Amino acid sequence: ALRVAARVHLAARWRGLRHASTRPIHPRATVIDDPGPENPGLDAAGLNIRRGGVEGRNLRETLANAGMTPEQVRDVIYAHPQLETQYDLVNEVQPRINYLRFLDDNDRLDGESVSSCIARQPQSLERDFHLVHEDADYAVVNKPWCVRLDTPRGWPGKVRFTPKYPGDLSVEDWLERRYPDWDTVRFCHQLDNATSGVLVAASNKRAAGAAAKLFRERRALKTYLAIVFGHPEKDEWTVDEPMGRDPDDPKGFRERVDPEHGKACETRFRVLKRGKLNLRGKFEGVPVSKVEVTPVTGRRHQIRLHLQFSGHPIVGDNAYSEDTDSFRTFLHAHKLTLPFDEPRGTMQFVAPEPESFAAAME
Repeated sequence: ALRVAARVHLAARWRGLRHASTRPIHPRATVIDDPGPENPGLDAAGLNIRRGGVEGRNLRETLANAGMTPEQVRDVIYAHPQLETQYDLVNEVQPRINYLRFLDDNDRLDGESVSSCIARQPQSLERDFHLVHEDADYAVVNKPWCVRLDTPRGWPGKVRFTPKYPGDLSVEDWLERRYPDWDTVRFCHQLDNATSGVLVAASNKRAAGAAAKLFRERRALKTYLAIVFGHPEKDEWTVDEPMGRDPDDPKGFRERVDPEHGKACETRFRVLKRGKLNLRGKFEGVPVSKVEVTPVTGRRHQIRLHLQFSGHPIVGDNAYSEDTDSFRTFLHAHKLTLPFDEPRGTMQFVAPEPESFAAAME
């Protein structure tokens, strides 16, 4: 099975990966000088880190170097022509392949080959960074799924987080390259690693403070899109169950509904479409729905937990569903409205529904 949810959440919590010292290293059809995995230690301790990345002068050559047969290359391009016509080879396709190879190096694909993963769900190669707005104070990014926001600080020796594969890129990295004159990247709010969509960064302290204040005061209006399992009975519903950390999770990652000690929170849901899952794999053809989500509060994992509580967990969310097969967590920060004081006034930012969403439903 394609362990894509592990793929989606790996950069957020690594899920206790261990160095697979007893696992045979199989030859790979990649560049001749690829030295294979290594372990540099520090923040990467216990992980096989691959220095060499897949290369190719074009998409077909890159896919062949990733181990795909000519028949697989032909079939996957026929089924998903956007790989050749829309996806960026160097900044999108090749880094995503390297990510899959990194997971394979660390036994996270459950025995399935990288080539089979790509052939089955080619949308797994999607990684499109782009701006939805920019001005002197703010840059608003449409963040790809499974991309971390920033580079964690505070590791031993204050080292930066070691890239886990060639092309591993955070939003901070991307913004620093685009805005070399910024003294630092200041994120005005948070967005889960697994979630794609609208993310606001500020170029200066004043602007960051003004935006962050709107989030603290719950004046920022957020709208998400999610693809969830099942067909909800009602077209609209609200969940206001308190939530807190799950003491049964040894990693400290998951949250749980906690009526006695949890923090108050509220999420509103509206069904936009009912259909079937259109991803090849274990859940192909099962009933799914596209839902518009409006969080009134902004707790960590609030949307994901409240959808699980509703009986409709998010497709691809391996923390709150049984789906370890879909290539991403289907949660997207679609729209953000910030009611700034004058003279700036109210601003609304929209990250269009990802193509992967349309491809996932029929």
